[in-house]
Amino acid sequence: MRVTACLMALMLAGCQSTASDPVSSTAVSAGGFKKDTPEWRGEKFANNRCARCHSVGFAETSPLSNAPSFSEIANTRDLTAASLAEWMKSHENYPDEMYFQIPEEHIDDVVAYMITLRRPD
Repeated sequence: MRVTACLMALMLAGCQSTASDPVSSTAVSAGGFKKDTPEWRGEKFANNRCARCHSVGFAETSPLSNAPSFSEIANTRDLTAASLAEWMKSHENYPDEMYFQIPEEHIDDVVAYMITLRRPD
């Protein structure tokens, strides 16, 4: 039993990534963004904090029918990264149903990610 536990511990230790591991330093997100870029951080934040209500990828249908998808927002006519960031910073203009604030240190990342959802047309 003790030998089996030691072997399992050694196998698991071999599976861990280290800082010098080339795979971990070039990791990409589901959206194809390199790790630690604003788009990567924004996608991660959106998936963790926004996806319960909004579709945060390219899908147009959100889990909540009254919550616009990120793609829908990103493709709003005349929307700019600056205007989207400004809207996110002003918590007074959030709909009543949206009862959380986006921490200011995440806004630029979320905006950078959302802008990638624009359609070319």
